[in-house]
Amino acid sequence: MKKYKTIKEVSDLLDINQHVIRYWDSKFEGLSIRFSSKKQRFFNNDHIKKIQDLKKTLYHNGKHIYSLDLADKIINNKKNNYEQNSKNLDSKKNTVDIKKLMTIRESLNKLL
Repeated sequence: MKKYKTIKEVSDLLDINQHVIRYWDSKFEGLSIRFSSKKQRFFNNDHIKKIQDLKKTLYHNGKHIYSLDLADKIINNKKNNYEQNSKNLDSKKNTVDIKKLMTIRESLNKLL
């Protein structure tokens, strides 16, 4: 399996016109990568996921429902919420781990 796809492959995969992908790429950071001076766009799985999320945000039942600016805010808000939830889960996990360690320490102290 290839690590990078061309704009045509992404267009076919996501059913989005190539000119739309080019336009979105000009408006949003991190939707593609360019390796050469030819400025040909390449897309990895993360890029494709971002484009797919953008399409889901912008369109509902084939109709355009948000502007690009509003879609960007919605996507960033979802991303920030996800990152915050991940941090909260990590801190809860660490709290549980500390409690377990304290219990083990108490048990070891009793044994001594």
